[in-house]
Amino acid sequence: MGIRLEERDLLDVAVEHGLEDYPFWAGAERRITDADIADALARGWLIAPDDTRDPNTPMSAEEHAARVAWLVRHGDFRRMSLVFRNGRLCDGNHRFAACLYAGIERIRCVFMETDALAAAA
Repeated sequence: MGIRLEERDLLDVAVEHGLEDYPFWAGAERRITDADIADALARGWLIAPDDTRDPNTPMSAEEHAARVAWLVRHGDFRRMSLVFRNGRLCDGNHRFAACLYAGIERIRCVFMETDALAAAA
């Protein structure tokens, strides 16, 4: 398995990996918008990350926006990273959305290529 860490331009990463807009989360009825995030920030509806939550539990677009809003308000953008496996974003959808909303220009990315490992197995 090849792993590399790079600091990249967020918009370049977005275009390269087909992330030109906010993610569409499974279980959400629609994609979030800038207005959703702005509304969550204005109302103070912020949902902090919760590692005990089942990530497959469906939630509304508004709940996703509240998670992104928490990151916009409290996240440390200097420490945020995105994880890509075989060219697909596999961890960091809310972080990506927060960076996109906040206009962050650069992000750390972890790229993992697992094809070699799968072929060996």
